[in-house]
Amino acid sequence: MSRLSDARERLADALEGSGLRTATGGRFAAPAVLIEPAEPWIERTRASRALESRWKLSAIALAGDSGAAYDELAELVDKIDAALLSLRGVSLPTWGAPHDVTLGNVAHPASVGIVAIYTESEA
Repeated sequence: MSRLSDARERLADALEGSGLRTATGGRFAAPAVLIEPAEPWIERTRASRALESRWKLSAIALAGDSGAAYDELAELVDKIDAALLSLRGVSLPTWGAPHDVTLGNVAHPASVGIVAIYTESEA
């Protein structure tokens, strides 16, 4: 398994272990955390076995009145941060302001954060 696939799987396992639904694309239902590659996806600052990959986490709440939906989004972000604290070599994200995303023609409040995961090759 590649280190990138392993990093994504580590993220998903930590989030799902905290009771969060995750997706990596395709069809899914809110509330959920969408895990996608971020820019830059891979960064190497020097020649070494260390690899830093970045992942975009989109926290997507249920649709509803904006006050309740934003409260749910805030709870979702807190759960994601708590799950990430269990992973070695992962940075906590700075979360963007809530915005709407459309799932199945329904607007859902969402917030996006970027995490970095540091890994060493075993070779």
